[in-house]
Amino acid sequence: MSAMPWLDAPLRSVLERHAQERLPHALLIRAAEGWGEIELADQIALNLLGREDADTARTLAHPDLRWVAPEGSVIKVDDIRDVASFAVGTRQTAPAKVVLIESAELMNPSAANALLKTLEEPPADTYLLLASARPGRLLPTIVSRCQSVLIGRDLPLAREWLAARWPEVDLAEKLFECGDAPLSVDLALEQEEPPLGPLLAVLSGASSASQAVADLLSWDVDRLTSAWYRHCAALLGGNGRIKALSVTEPGRLSDFADELMDIRRQLLTTNSANQRLLYERLVVRWQGAVRLS
Repeated sequence: MSAMPWLDAPLRSVLERHAQERLPHALLIRAAEGWGEIELADQIALNLLGREDADTARTLAHPDLRWVAPEGSVIKVDDIRDVASFAVGTRQTAPAKVVLIESAELMNPSAANALLKTLEEPPADTYLLLASARPGRLLPTIVSRCQSVLIGRDLPLAREWLAARWPEVDLAEKLFECGDAPLSVDLALEQEEPPLGPLLAVLSGASSASQAVADLLSWDVDRLTSAWYRHCAALLGGNGRIKALSVTEPGRLSDFADELMDIRRQLLTTNSANQRLLYERLVVRWQGAVRLS
């Protein structure tokens, strides 16, 4: 089974259906951000290829596997056309051919439409695994042609796993900032990422927005924006974890949170957004919404 215990139940379910020859040829593997949809798809791929002995399919050089990952924040049509050619080809050494599309919601419209043709008539010996933490962004016609595999949020198991990996660490702050998502917490700790709260307090009193942005640019966009949003929600709810800050006007902070999510979407779904300029705008708006107590 998986090294991440909350993935065991969905993995077992898929493997049982495969053993009974009831597994559909297209699966949409869904999870909340940081709960392992790509990791589960990886384990399923290894089993379908008969390579349970390998650690990961991502780096496996296998003629019967195609792993499609975004370039920046988009999956392009040429990658999906390659998938279509691969799907109709002859398998080489494995029991089946496997296509794994990571962050499938990032397919551009041309890529999504190209994939539909393969989903409509998948070859008998080919499995398509679409992994997504944002399945609502996929075309409904793609979702309808896949059987969904949902990864549940088992917080006790996830916290046990994290505690075993990081026995000397107080996990409370990172669990809050990562929304309890275990893989996000684990990655943040591996990268020695500091808590965001102290930085947000510094930003509120920074004399220059452009200078303050340098610290923000070192963060992963997804983790930065989601943690920042959680601090906004906590401040608005009267349970702020940044004790040095107070809200100037709730309306301003609420507007800031809306803009933060809009900028998050731009940065995560396009390659053309000016990250520095957008962060400078956020810092200025943040300074207008909060103050040092």
